[in-house]
Amino acid sequence: MPFTRLGTFIAGVAFILGCVQIALAVGVASGAISDPRHGLFLGGVTSEQAIDSGLVKILAAVAFGVLTEISRSVERK
Repeated sequence: MPFTRLGTFIAGVAFILGCVQIALAVGVASGAISDPRHGLFLGGVTSEQAIDSGLVKILAAVAFGVLTEISRSVERK
């Protein structure tokens, strides 16, 4: 099914984006990445809010990935 493949792709992209957002937020918070303009890398939110948002994206991606795996197993039967 094309929707299962598309769902797997979307879950993977959301997972990667969430990880990148957390990495950037931790880098800015620790001072490893100097922000030339306030909010350039984090979109105008604090690093704590960016970490929370990244974790929500990762959890949503995992849930969506589980749903696509269920779809794939139902498709095989």
